[in-house]
Amino acid sequence: MKLKVNRKNIEVFEGAQVRHAILSYFALKGMDVSQVEHLTVYDRWGHEIDLGAPASQFDVVKFKSLKINR
Repeated sequence: MKLKVNRKNIEVFEGAQVRHAILSYFALKGMDVSQVEHLTVYDRWGHEIDLGAPASQFDVVKFKSLKINR
């Protein structure tokens, strides 16, 4: 299945979670995948979504900032 992560087309398997799409994006960009769990992720309308949400329901996924947990 195809979806967009930060304006980049990403392909993930059927039944994938948002986490899998973000991980694919990070791997494609050569970014540190350990940061994925600290992201704040949004759908196309700007609503915050969980990394465990089904990716099939969100054809556009965006992340804007890192959560800082101290």
